[in-house]
Amino acid sequence: MQLGMYVHPWDIADEGARNVFQLLAKNGVQFINLAVSYHSGRFFLPHNPIKKVYYAEEGVVYFDPGQDCFRSSRLKPIRSSSYSGSDILKQSVEIANDYSMTVNAWTVCLHNGRFAADYPDLAVENMYGEKDMNFLCPVKSDSHKYLRSLMLSLATGYDIGEIELESAFFPPAFIHGVHHEVMGIRITPVMSYLLSTCFCQDCIADALSKGIDLNEARKHAINYIHDQILNMRNIGNPAEAENQDLKQALIREGFEDIIAFKTSVSRDLMYYYSETALEAGTNISIVGTGRGLAGSGVDLEFPSGTIKALDLIAYYQNISEISSDVALVRSKLPVNVSVRTGINLSYPYAYNPVRLRESVDSALSAGSNAIIFYNYGWATQNIIEEIQNLL
Repeated sequence: MQLGMYVHPWDIADEGARNVFQLLAKNGVQFINLAVSYHSGRFFLPHNPIKKVYYAEEGVVYFDPGQDCFRSSRLKPIRSSSYSGSDILKQSVEIANDYSMTVNAWTVCLHNGRFAADYPDLAVENMYGEKDMNFLCPVKSDSHKYLRSLMLSLATGYDIGEIELESAFFPPAFIHGVHHEVMGIRITPVMSYLLSTCFCQDCIADALSKGIDLNEARKHAINYIHDQILNMRNIGNPAEAENQDLKQALIREGFEDIIAFKTSVSRDLMYYYSETALEAGTNISIVGTGRGLAGSGVDLEFPSGTIKALDLIAYYQNISEISSDVALVRSKLPVNVSVRTGINLSYPYAYNPVRLRESVDSALSAGSNAIIFYNYGWATQNIIEEIQNLL
């Protein structure tokens, strides 16, 4: 059984790379996905020897990107001010070799509030013409040129196993947990999909080149949201709405054009990222939830040879949902794409030995090729040490 662990750079910096890899190797972990480009957040770190509460910076990188790969990129990577004095990725790769472990570059891509604020012309634009201050539009050439530069910088500068792309397409959902985010009405999956679709001029032009009138689709979306607000008390069973097939629900409401547009963009980007990885001599993987990938417009029937693995985020209190998600995704993916199921070691998920074992068994029974735990810094050391008992 192949086991991995998500690790944040401050875990490495504060605990020491050797201490982290020694603990993980002792407990059977064979690879890590190290965050090299990440968003902001407030995290409680139960076994961190330096701090217990950490406010991560928005939209920064935790390695030395250099400048050569970014000369033609309008967007330039911003190094973390908290850890600018050390190259955490370089340290990790060097120490990992001593334990026969692999380091993958976990890369948060278009979910970048710093860039969205500094370059509002690149931000996702909703149906009302309002900017999403957390996400860059994937159709904008400046957006994907930056990601290409980032991938080349990582692959040519470091001996990594692969580059894992997170948020590399359209936003996965409307609700994301922005600071003091409040919704006064229930946002259904269909509403979420529409509200996280970009209708900027570049998207409208791209859609038109594909024979899709995104302007008409935008008007339909505005009318649909308006009707949903007026009829919120008659919206039906919340659980039923959450569990329905999103694509079928969108088709029933007449949004085939938006599905076609987002799917086409995501497929174009898959080829673009894959070609970049091939040029750089590395592989790529994608991370996301089943619902989140659908919301982003990602078709799980990936073009052959484009990705190495899908890290399926399956954080469920109801453990049976893990196997359901894995089975569904496994049935759609090409056979040569590995499914690595993400199991959350934090409360209220796989936070004790019984739930850990049941969660892993649920994923493996449904066809998961590997398990990747989330994450080193948030989990207690006790539950990390329970991993060895799975072997």
